[in-house]
Amino acid sequence: MRKMNNSDVLEYDVYVKVKKEDIHLVTYLLESVDNLMNVRNVVENNMMKIICPKDTLDESLKLINSLKEMTDLEVVKIEPNNGEV
Repeated sequence: MRKMNNSDVLEYDVYVKVKKEDIHLVTYLLESVDNLMNVRNVVENNMMKIICPKDTLDESLKLINSLKEMTDLEVVKIEPNNGEV
């Protein structure tokens, strides 16, 4: 398997830790902006997996971080998407 370099990256996975009771609200707000990002699923420990195109990563992170005023959330990890949902 060949290693991806930054020019090969089309999408990023952004992992956000959020309280269980806030997951629905955060999902609704993040997906309200068309074509910016998609919340894919909630993985272990109330961590949301969000996929965003590389061209919208900065804007997506701004939106995610703006929700800190409404709820306690934290961007835990950002990594190139490997093509898996």
